[in-house]
Amino acid sequence: MDSTHFSPLDYLSVIRRRRWWWITPIALSIVTGWLLVRFLPKEYKSSTTLGVTAPLVSPSIINQTTPFDNFERLRAIQQQLVSTPILSRVAREEHLADVGLLRTAIDIKVPEPVANTNEVRRLDTFVVSYTDSDPQRAQRVANRLGRVFVDENSKVRAERAEDTTMFIGAQLMASQTRINDLEMRLRKAKESYMGQLPEQTGANLTTIAGLRAQMLSDATQIRGERDRLMLIDRQIEAIDKNTVDEPLPGRTEAIASPQLRVITLERELAAARASYTDKHPEVQRIQEELAYAKKEALAAQQQPQADRLARLQRNPGYLSLVGERDVTRSRIKDLERDQADSQAQIGRYQARVEAAPMVEQQLTNIQREYDLEKQQYNDLSGKQSTAAIAATVERNRSGERFEVLDTASLPTEPLKPLPLRVWLGSLLGGLIVGAGLTLLREYFDSSVHDERDLRETLDVPILGSIARISV
Repeated sequence: MDSTHFSPLDYLSVIRRRRWWWITPIALSIVTGWLLVRFLPKEYKSSTTLGVTAPLVSPSIINQTTPFDNFERLRAIQQQLVSTPILSRVAREEHLADVGLLRTAIDIKVPEPVANTNEVRRLDTFVVSYTDSDPQRAQRVANRLGRVFVDENSKVRAERAEDTTMFIGAQLMASQTRINDLEMRLRKAKESYMGQLPEQTGANLTTIAGLRAQMLSDATQIRGERDRLMLIDRQIEAIDKNTVDEPLPGRTEAIASPQLRVITLERELAAARASYTDKHPEVQRIQEELAYAKKEALAAQQQPQADRLARLQRNPGYLSLVGERDVTRSRIKDLERDQADSQAQIGRYQARVEAAPMVEQQLTNIQREYDLEKQQYNDLSGKQSTAAIAATVERNRSGERFEVLDTASLPTEPLKPLPLRVWLGSLLGGLIVGAGLTLLREYFDSSVHDERDLRETLDVPILGSIARISV
């Protein structure tokens, strides 16, 4: 039995023989494609271009070098544009019922850059597209989306700037309240430690030095006054022992007292004996006077106390010395009292100096809190000024903002279905179905169509063939 061989003519024979098996599906696919193009719902896509415009006010005025970075722009486009407030406003103004369908019909793209560089690309342009079965509605909604987004974004940025200003203002007021409290605590602490403050240590040491100098001066004066008092006491004691008598009336000089006369005569006697013998008249005269003076001195010592005091009270020198003694004693007491006061003051000021480090440690904590709060207040004050300027810029739309660069145009060709794709898909489907049906029909066909089929089937030699006879 000969092996089976196929030639391209065999395939042509099959195609010719089974032509209706593949022509019919192709024809049906063409009709189906036409029906799809004709009756499938069409979707039209309209796009508007949004861009970030340059600010009218220099960002350096509000201390913002990059006020609107890529992340902020992407977030604004991808989140704010499809947010419920914006879509609800668009749906309300365009009389659309379903916000969910509106969200699914929105597409956001970033145009490809003109040239690729190593620098970080700034996202300045965005394409917002909307798909709808009505081309005019697709155009209107796309334009509405762009305008509403620009308006709402500017409004949100202005509100956020206002909220930031209000928040910083509230923080500033709270900081001012804390500063007032700390100032009151610091003032009360300083008042309670007045005199012991670290800044008063120098004055306290100076005062201590002055008090010590005053004590030294008082001690010197006390010694002088005590020496004077001692001398006065000796003079008074001498008068009290009748060493000097009171003056007689009519005489200014004082008469020597018996005791003094005794002493004087003893001195004269000693001098006379140095020159004469005891039998000399001068020596005998002095001896007689000395004996008489001793009797008088003895009589004066035996004088009653009242008479002695009365005699002293008539002595002006005695009275003057007594008065001077009282004054000196009073002055000594005053100096001693001043010295004691100075010593007590030195102790108090010394205690203040010794307590200054502890007071400084206690005040340092409050002072540190006050300094930190003051610095925070200054920082917040600067931030509030910056935030107020930023709020004014956002309110006047003078900063960097979104803007509609290109409005949406009316779409003339549907996004889908695409006629060419539908025709090609239908035709390809018809070809595949026709080829499958033709091969399937040929596979199950057992009839003999030519000499080769007959030779393979009967395995007998073929003497000749008769051509097809058309009747």
